[in-house]
Amino acid sequence: MEWCGKLYGEWRSAENLHRMERTVLVLIVFLMLAGWVWDTGAAIPGTDGGYADRLSRRGFGMEPVSDDPGILAVMAVTGCSPVPLKGMDMSRDIAEQERLTQETAPLITPAGLTAGADTFPAEPKYPEETAPPISIPAEEHPAETVPPADAPAEEAPAETVPSSVDGVFVNEYGMICGIQDPAVVSDGYLVLPSEGCTGIAAGAFADVPVIIAEIYIPANIVHIEEGAFAGLGYLEWLEAEASESYYTEDGVLFSENGTCILGFPSARTGSYKVPDRVTRFAEGAFGEAKIEVIDAVGCSLEATGSLPSSILLLRAEDLKG
Repeated sequence: MEWCGKLYGEWRSAENLHRMERTVLVLIVFLMLAGWVWDTGAAIPGTDGGYADRLSRRGFGMEPVSDDPGILAVMAVTGCSPVPLKGMDMSRDIAEQERLTQETAPLITPAGLTAGADTFPAEPKYPEETAPPISIPAEEHPAETVPPADAPAEEAPAETVPSSVDGVFVNEYGMICGIQDPAVVSDGYLVLPSEGCTGIAAGAFADVPVIIAEIYIPANIVHIEEGAFAGLGYLEWLEAEASESYYTEDGVLFSENGTCILGFPSARTGSYKVPDRVTRFAEGAFGEAKIEVIDAVGCSLEATGSLPSSILLLRAEDLKG
């Protein structure tokens, strides 16, 4: 038994020694491999001076990567793939690799990248969207002018109210334009004011609510419009104070130095002999007249002033016919 124990101890010592030797050998091989990698750059495939470059220089497998017996031994011990040796025919593998590279190149080539080119095509240019020009129509209507806030508002012209003079209305021009107090007409007789007025406007007595049969015109009345006595259907007499502008004769009012009949008593009937000096009748002078015949044979009439058709006008030329 003692002999067996001694033999077992020696065997164990020898086994441990062999294990230590193998460990030291692997460590030495590893250090040698690390030094070779550091020296040759074989640890970075594809880099300049690295493994791939050396394969290219050596004919891609036509000679071993290294002739170092230590490296060969390490690869044999570690079970690495056999290293291509000199004289091996790898042309078929090279051709197969080139075919696979050509077949797979379109799959791995980025879209738009030209084979053999290192640049991508320029980014396509799209036409810029151009907005149509906006046309602003000219203003068809002028803009309303707004007066400034502090500008005074335009005041409408005040309506002129005729003033009253002795019972009659007198406008701003001094013309009698109406009757303010009907009491100024006494028993059909109207006396116009001798001051505060200078004329008689057309239609001044048309709306008088009382009957006017006679009118007295003082000398201060120097302007009488045609049609001043319109609407007076009961007028029998006109009396004017003698002046340079007007005068009366037989109740008839004359103007323009006696050549124009300006007013005629509308209530008169029968016939009327026109003075030879008269050349025209004022507009509306006979508008309300009830006379039947006007004898103008001895004068040369130029205008009859819209003589009513109910009145017969006798002229010299009519008698010749």
